[in-house]
Amino acid sequence: MRHHLLIVFLLFVLSGCMVQSTNSSYHPEAVAGVIDVTGIQGGQHKLAELNGEWSFYWNQLLDPADIEAGRGELSGYIDMPSNWEKYKLNGEELPGKGYATFVLNMQISEINRVKALSIPKIYSNYKLWINGQLEAASGVVGTDSASSVPQKITQIIYFSSNTNQVQLVLQISNYHDLRGGLWDPLVYGTASAVSMKQDHHLAERGLLIGVLALSGIYHLGISMFRKKDLSMLYFGLFCLNDALRNLLIDEVLITKYFPHFPWALAMRMEYISLYMEFVLLALFTLHLFPKQASKKFTKAALAIAGIYVIVTLIFQAEVYIRFLIFYQIFMLVGLLYALIVFIRAALHREDGAMYALIGLLIFETVVAFDLLKYIFRYSERSIYSIGIVLFIICFSFVLSKKLSKAFNTTEQLANELTELNEGLDWKVHERTLVIEESRKQLIELNRQLQEWSMADGLTGAANRRHFDEYLGNHLMLAIEDQSPISLLLIDIDYFKRYNDSYGHIQGDRCLQAVVNAIKTSFPPSDGLVARYGGEEFAVVLPGYSADQAKDIAEKVCDLVKQLRISHENSKVADVITVSVGVATVYLKEDKEYTKLIKLADNHLYKAKSLGRNQVCAQSEIDYAVESSV
Repeated sequence: MRHHLLIVFLLFVLSGCMVQSTNSSYHPEAVAGVIDVTGIQGGQHKLAELNGEWSFYWNQLLDPADIEAGRGELSGYIDMPSNWEKYKLNGEELPGKGYATFVLNMQISEINRVKALSIPKIYSNYKLWINGQLEAASGVVGTDSASSVPQKITQIIYFSSNTNQVQLVLQISNYHDLRGGLWDPLVYGTASAVSMKQDHHLAERGLLIGVLALSGIYHLGISMFRKKDLSMLYFGLFCLNDALRNLLIDEVLITKYFPHFPWALAMRMEYISLYMEFVLLALFTLHLFPKQASKKFTKAALAIAGIYVIVTLIFQAEVYIRFLIFYQIFMLVGLLYALIVFIRAALHREDGAMYALIGLLIFETVVAFDLLKYIFRYSERSIYSIGIVLFIICFSFVLSKKLSKAFNTTEQLANELTELNEGLDWKVHERTLVIEESRKQLIELNRQLQEWSMADGLTGAANRRHFDEYLGNHLMLAIEDQSPISLLLIDIDYFKRYNDSYGHIQGDRCLQAVVNAIKTSFPPSDGLVARYGGEEFAVVLPGYSADQAKDIAEKVCDLVKQLRISHENSKVADVITVSVGVATVYLKEDKEYTKLIKLADNHLYKAKSLGRNQVCAQSEIDYAVESSV
């Protein structure tokens, strides 16, 4: 019992650590399209949600010039954030599909000071003007489904105004989602306050995804060695599925890495991951507590989720979103079912049942809070991320306890065996020798693992991971020291023909010989040789000038030819040869190292196009372009 109380206390402390210190806010309300946010001033961390009455122009796409000229016909004022289908025009509710313009006039303080707007997901595309300047867009706003292109992103817009009046003009169209308009409010504040809030959100989401991904990979790894215990497998898949889902919701982190990620694909992935989350939880529960769980319920969950997946894949978002409410009801029933299973398991004193019950109660609590937030349109931050992390921790304890029990059983059997053979000194001595040998093997294995983690297993050159780390670190050093850095990309000419003619075993030997030749072309302490891909290798030479790098490249070509490895099917020589692309840069500020790689790759391509078996180094024009980056 004491252990359970300790776990609860630790989870409480952890949840307190994870709750971010949100920026203070106040709550002005827009009236007749005007909102006073002069309470936000520099040096403060106040934020204001732009809620209240926005001017509303239904089925009109107006830009700031149209508004100024009075060309639009005001439909009325709409409470934001809101989906326009809740707005009644001439006594009738508006359809989910359509387009509209929203206008809000803001009264601000401190002119010419940088302010910011945090823009949430908007259904399903938009354009935003601030004081007549187009500042943000998502997708393509259109007047029908053919001209409208949806996109699902979040943005922060920084702006300044030379007057105390700021006009926001927001065009929104929706022909792909079930509803159109805003669900979450635009948030206004100083640049530092909005950025800080965004950083907190991204850090929280990144931590959550990291915890889920690592937990998923860890438990999947364990399941590979404990194939009879499927609870590890399903829990690992649950964590990875939830990590994927968290890339697609709230801040939509996947669009931070892939800005043009297809909207339809993102929506389908989001909903299918929701269906799978429940199915994997049901499968996990069945294999964790098989005596208390129901196979029939699990099969029903699989069947229902399968139907929803098929519907989501076949139909458009406006169709499958309509049926989500029924799945949510089934999920609530499923959560109640899981609660009953875990209570029964706890009453029967199943291993880890108490931890599982605590984790499920935490999870169901945060689901209830988020459901209340959804129903009552409560706009504060969701506590889902805290709940899911605590849920993962609790169930990790459950599975750890199962493993611990297995280890304890193994230890107990070993102890009993030792006691049984206590009088046999020669066996004890023999066992001691075996253990000592195992320890030495373990030390050697750890040493090999350390080497393998940074080296290519075939050639002994650095692997791609080591190459990326080495190049990134030395690019930073080159910026600090204002020194050059050179990169050689080396490709074995017609290596596929070589493999086809001489076989893959001989091809592997050829790769090893070429790497050894490359390594002898410069002092080992001067740079790094890495296997970049297949028959392609990279050489990083920190501090080497363009001429020095070219000399090394020429030397590599000569050394490879001197190997005299026969290659009858080569179009350039009767022995193995290489083509080399060389790039050298001086960087004045931090840039993506892919630009250096791209430059070297361009020269490698040029060397190949000029007939191969040669070096192509950058020209003075290339150098000038790259050094001005």
